[in-house]
Amino acid sequence: MIIYLSPPRRDDTLTVSKSGDVLVVNGETFDFSKVGEGDTLPLAAIKSMWFSGDVSRTDGELSLTLLFLNPWNYSPEQAFPVPLKEVPDGAIALPKPLPNNSEIWGVIDWSQLITASMKAKAEVAAHLQAMKTALAAKNSTAVIQISRIQDRINTIGYGIEAGEATPEDEAEQAALMLSLKSWKAYKFALGKVTAQPTWHASPVWPVEPAIPEIEASPMSRTVDQA
Repeated sequence: MIIYLSPPRRDDTLTVSKSGDVLVVNGETFDFSKVGEGDTLPLAAIKSMWFSGDVSRTDGELSLTLLFLNPWNYSPEQAFPVPLKEVPDGAIALPKPLPNNSEIWGVIDWSQLITASMKAKAEVAAHLQAMKTALAAKNSTAVIQISRIQDRINTIGYGIEAGEATPEDEAEQAALMLSLKSWKAYKFALGKVTAQPTWHASPVWPVEPAIPEIEASPMSRTVDQA
């Protein structure tokens, strides 16, 4: 006889004994001696909750499947039972559960562990990105101001060449040339920030020059004034 075990999770108890083609399952007796060679007895014909498949006979050996219940502390042998072959008469030894006092180990996916080193690297990377963003913003501001101031200086220069500039225009140009020099020096200093020993942990930023008021500059006009 070959007995296959189907292992659902339940807390019932299963006891089985065998005598020839007769099985006693939890006190109920089932005589399968009428199943001949090549015959199949459908599961529906067996009025018991303890069977979970048809009963058949092949090469003289009876094959059947019993519902094998797994308790809360089921063992690997119970979870993945192997067929019981050449089962002798008498009480059938079924796979045993783990001892009640055994530790039940949970499953941990250690590949998802975020180590302190990983956190530190992430913080460094985030800070580096923040410093790069800050540097890019400062460079952008410098480029805009240099272009804006230079444009105004050039415009006043056109007026001077045409002989139409006023003394106030010339004074404005002189002041703007000093401002332009400061902004160019600032832009140059920004280019050396990443070479500092403290980059990027604690960069020393050059002092941003004052933004000059240019009345004729579109940047200083509001929508209503434009």
